[in-house]
Amino acid sequence: MKRRKKSNNKKFAIPVAILSFFLIIILIASDKAGLFDKALYSATGGEIHADSVKESFADDGIILTAHFIDVGQGDCSLFISGDEAMLIDGGEAEYSPSVIAALNEYGVDELDYVVATHAHSDHIGGLADIITNIRTDNIIISEPSDKSAETSVYEKFLDAAESSSANITLAKTGYTFTLGEAQCEILAPFEVSQTEENNNSIVMYISAGENSFLMTGDAEKTVENDIVASYPNLKADILKVGHHGSKTSSSESFISLIRPEVGIISVGKDNMYKHPSDETIDRFDGYGIEYYRTDVCGTVTVDCTYDNYTVSTER
Repeated sequence: MKRRKKSNNKKFAIPVAILSFFLIIILIASDKAGLFDKALYSATGGEIHADSVKESFADDGIILTAHFIDVGQGDCSLFISGDEAMLIDGGEAEYSPSVIAALNEYGVDELDYVVATHAHSDHIGGLADIITNIRTDNIIISEPSDKSAETSVYEKFLDAAESSSANITLAKTGYTFTLGEAQCEILAPFEVSQTEENNNSIVMYISAGENSFLMTGDAEKTVENDIVASYPNLKADILKVGHHGSKTSSSESFISLIRPEVGIISVGKDNMYKHPSDETIDRFDGYGIEYYRTDVCGTVTVDCTYDNYTVSTER
């Protein structure tokens, strides 16, 4: 098992938290007349804000966990915050039993969100069975190309989605929602590609406390270039590496902008595509990005406190 902590820890987080704690205790103890309203504290003007107190103490506990589940040559990621859970993709159909078993192992019996990044079978093949067997409240999909919409895999997924009680939402840039303590925003796709289904991938930014993830599906350099142009200040601590580490993704300009500390490569052992590419690995090495491969590490887990995170692996 490997672990990593963020390099930008705040030296004064613990002393500030302790001082804040004792200040609150003193104020409560002295509040004989009941004038101390905890809902009204403010960090400015000499008062203490409830949100600031929450942020000071939240770093004692995990506020978001991400499991990058090993599904061979495919993608499947589970985010859990509080009692809410989101599954992004489900691997090939043959992996659905193992994904369902993983959900049970992590105590997930209901999914608040299922995100189908795009219509390729290594991302949505397992979702039909998962949606059928696990109660799902919301399903977010990208609009597929005309060709992909006619495949049996996509039709089976769509039938399962429509047969469920879930709300189905078509992904649009700027769409935001919350998952427990996490904030989620869809950054792409910008338009429907009829020629490259990978570029219809949902790209999602997820933040919790001071931690951030960028989930890229199989988005290739065309979409990465659009992201660079549209979000010039975008950064992320953890990058779900695009297209299984293929040289069609993780362009120089994209990685230079995002500057992730960690890359997660969801990839199958000895796959026929030779993913991840040497070009991608060399680029990560050049930027000092620590990367984890599911073919080597198995399922990769990231546990986030308010201002830090650790990475652990199945093997």
